[in-house]
Amino acid sequence: MALLCALPLPDLHALPAAARPLADALGLPLIGTAVFDPAASADPARPAELVAAIRSAAADLEAMLPAGVQPAGLALRLNGEPEWAPPVRRAIELDARLLAVDSREGPGLSSLGEIVRAAPMPVVAIGPRFEPGSPAPVRVLALTDGSPTAAAVGPGLTRLLAGSAVPVELLAVAVPALGEAPRERELELARALEELEAAMPGVQVVHRRVEPARSFESVAAAAIRVARESAATHIALSTHGRGRALRFLLGSVADALVRSSPLPLLLVAPPGEPSGG
Repeated sequence: MALLCALPLPDLHALPAAARPLADALGLPLIGTAVFDPAASADPARPAELVAAIRSAAADLEAMLPAGVQPAGLALRLNGEPEWAPPVRRAIELDARLLAVDSREGPGLSSLGEIVRAAPMPVVAIGPRFEPGSPAPVRVLALTDGSPTAAAVGPGLTRLLAGSAVPVELLAVAVPALGEAPRERELELARALEELEAAMPGVQVVHRRVEPARSFESVAAAAIRVARESAATHIALSTHGRGRALRFLLGSVADALVRSSPLPLLLVAPPGEPSGG
């Protein structure tokens, strides 16, 4: 198994830098691929030209890969399929444990929800506000809102982190509903965090935290604030969206975090999510 980076050709370095600490912590080789459309580079009616174009592109990618990133071959775009599909297919072919994607610009941001829905493994994503930093020990902040769908982050992280030394902090941001007492909401979330920890055997849960949102502070902003306070390197959460727009594919909090988080995200689709396509 490995951590597969779907590399955008304009910048081959940011995504491996974001993914390498997690790969090292889990003992996974870091491997890289890039989407390549053979039909855009050669005449589909001439098989020999297609083969030559693929070989040339694969050699070019291998020569450009950052140090420490192993080549995983190209993610070939077939028959005009959407650009998000080849990296998912390549990750499945390689039995990758994680798929890392760069969603800072271009089609990456708009297609991230499709990738998360289609990938059978968790997705590491960096967004437009990603800030490369100095290497630090991996520490995951797992976010939940107490709902059954959000609690799917627990099984997802358990499959990924059980038996590892990666510390995980559980966070719920308390935003009382209209007419609900803040204390009642905080107690409800505290019970949800206890249940979530109990459902994560083998994971090193180091802290449970219910954080009241500050005035005019969104859940995503509160999560980023807590992540900075706790020296987290990744924010993990389950997605639960529907539809075609990014916010409905991921869910509003995940959408906001993708757009605003300086840290990489660990995105887990709940069981039963429809596959992309």
